Amino acid sequence: MNYGIILASGKGTRINDHISLPKQFRQINGIPVIIYPIKKMFEIKRFDYLYVVIPETYKDYAIEIIEKYITREKEKIKITIGGKDRMDSIDAAIKAICNDHVVSDDDIIVIHDAVRPFVTSKILNDSIDAAQKYNAVVTSMPVSDTLLISHSGNIVDKIPQRNLYYKGQSPDSFKLKLFIGLLNKLKPEEREVITGTSQICTLNSYPIYMIPGDEMNFKITTASDFIIANSIAKEGEYHD
Repeated sequence: MNYGIILASGKGTRINDHISLPKQFRQINGIPVIIYPIKKMFEIKRFDYLYVVIPETYKDYAIEIIEKYITREKEKIKITIGGKDRMDSIDAAIKAICNDHVVSDDDIIVIHDAVRPFVTSKILNDSIDAAQKYNAVVTSMPVSDTLLISHSGNIVDKIPQRNLYYKGQSPDSFKLKLFIGLLNKLKPEEREVITGTSQICTLNSYPIYMIPGDEMNFKITTASDFIIANSIAKEGEYHD
């Protein structure tokens, strides 16, 4: 079984535009952000179920927009209530999967951020294929900017060798049983420092394989990101 998990329970506090609606539910080119990755996951026809993790207060709204914008295979979508942070939301999705299904050794989970609307079919297919082969996979892109290290925030202490650095994207993909085992090994203080799903592997000293991402697979974080995303969607510049 291949399970998709879309993390959509964040509040988008870094967008300072006085709009109360979380960014995953806002529209780009007339369509809610969260609908884009849902459609793409169904488009590749490899996911058996898709668990969408949302804030409890937006459950009815999420059901409403899924009914409106998803025309086929809605029975494969499972709405799950997220927690206060990323790890709690991942826990909720994993618990829901285990409650609904008998987990087998070859089951795969593909965990994606709802606010990366332009994930490609290639990334999703590569994630599943690589997880089957390597057990743990992160989507990544080489860093193109010069990196500066500064302890004070005012003076540059070091400029590291750029070709050794990559920026992580999502999805992150795993053999499900392995992932559950890694989750269970985490200490409470380790859970608190996790900002990306792949850290679950690094904190457990477990190797995680990298697959190529795509510049279009960017995360909507700021108000300017919405302007860019809307332009991409409106002008049809997003090609898979």
